[in-house]
Amino acid sequence: MINQNDAGQRLDKYLTKAVRLLPQSLLYKYLRLKRIKVNGKKSEIRYRLQEGDVVELYINDEFFSAAPPTARPLPYKK
Repeated sequence: MINQNDAGQRLDKYLTKAVRLLPQSLLYKYLRLKRIKVNGKKSEIRYRLQEGDVVELYINDEFFSAAPPTARPLPYKK
């Protein structure tokens, strides 16, 4: 749910900030394919978020992990 601090931002700018691991090209693709919705409906890229809006993301969990998959430490061998 969008709070007062995030209200007024464009949807694409908000998502870029909220889901940092999601590449920009996939963000726009998912918006076109209706995998990102606002208040249960397809939304335009330039939509301005309002307080109380609900943003739904139907995307892979890999974009929400704490660290990128390539940032794992290598095993130590003696």
